[in-house]
Amino acid sequence: MTNEKATSPMVSAAIFDLDGTLFTGHIWQGLFRYLRLHRRNRLLLYAFLAAHMPLGFLCQMRLMDSGRMRIAWCRHMAWMLRGISVAEGARAFTWITDEYVMPLLRLDIVALLREHQARGERVILLSGSFQPLLEIIGERLGADVMLGTQPEQRDGCYTSRTLEPVCQGEGKAVRLRAYLAEEGNDVDLDACSGYADSIFDLPVLEMVGHPVAVYPDEELASLAAQCGWLVFREGSQTYSERSQA
Repeated sequence: MTNEKATSPMVSAAIFDLDGTLFTGHIWQGLFRYLRLHRRNRLLLYAFLAAHMPLGFLCQMRLMDSGRMRIAWCRHMAWMLRGISVAEGARAFTWITDEYVMPLLRLDIVALLREHQARGERVILLSGSFQPLLEIIGERLGADVMLGTQPEQRDGCYTSRTLEPVCQGEGKAVRLRAYLAEEGNDVDLDACSGYADSIFDLPVLEMVGHPVAVYPDEELASLAAQCGWLVFREGSQTYSERSQA
């Protein structure tokens, strides 16, 4: 009997973060705009902001770990969906995609995505954004796979919870590994490219053979320079001296 897994050809993929990488905004702001415009869950919206905005100040004062803050922020975004039906959620996610995300796309990074598609490579969106929202964004971009944070559903409505793993930091790497296992692990990670803007995406960038820092934060920019990774900034691409040696 032929071992299909052993004989199946390995494929290459390009893995893209969303917030700060493919587009310049932040998904929570798009959700904020939708809820305010449509007068939905505004008390929960302001409760979320009141509980989480101070965390950013604590991080700036070095009184809280930034990674923990980002995970908490991502996990608790589901508060704002509480009681919203899956059908209404689909309308909200479509609005956020078309009215907020698409106008803020980084066209130079989307051009890179198109290059990978033209080469026949699999395009994977890997983001802390809600899975149903990421699926709509991915459809607009023609991505093959969308891996995000799954908000919990019960009786046709969203609760205020998310399902683990939250797709942030190490959780992104966990989510990606789970996908690879489900697909029979036909993706050759050494041949893959990974695009991200934050040092907190390091667990994923370290998994691929071609990590790329896109409009990187200070820590990721420093690491990229040390490691000789490709860096995209302001529509240009550069390598460190180490990569050119």
